[in-house]
Amino acid sequence: MVTVVPPAVHWFYAEKRPSAGAVAEQLRQSLWFVRLQEAWVSPVDPCQKDPPFRYQGYWRGHVFEIAFEPRRYVILRMAQDLPRVVEALQRSLGAAPAFAYGDEEGRTVYEWRWGDREERWQQLQGIPRYQRLRRLSSP
Repeated sequence: MVTVVPPAVHWFYAEKRPSAGAVAEQLRQSLWFVRLQEAWVSPVDPCQKDPPFRYQGYWRGHVFEIAFEPRRYVILRMAQDLPRVVEALQRSLGAAPAFAYGDEEGRTVYEWRWGDREERWQQLQGIPRYQRLRRLSSP
């Protein structure tokens, strides 16, 4: 898979972090480019300067949340499984999610990980509030 924009300016891979609003715009355009045109994302806290960064998203009447630490992980949370949103993030990131599970609030969660997959896999297995834990891709 190929990322949508060069890593130097990608909402997740870039070294320098623009404002939360600018990242939201990059993320929106990235989702639109991979054919999730009806998606809209906004920062949960527009003044936040330190990771993890959190964005609230909307797509066809469904709400989702994206939390991420640049170049380390992305976590997508949704009240119900939205395969089109998962696929759009997968295409934007150029990588498949590593894990999926249900959280304590009944949401469906997907995680993309770089560098610490095995450690995170072990950690997730020891958290009883996470249900239906699945490994989706190998390191």
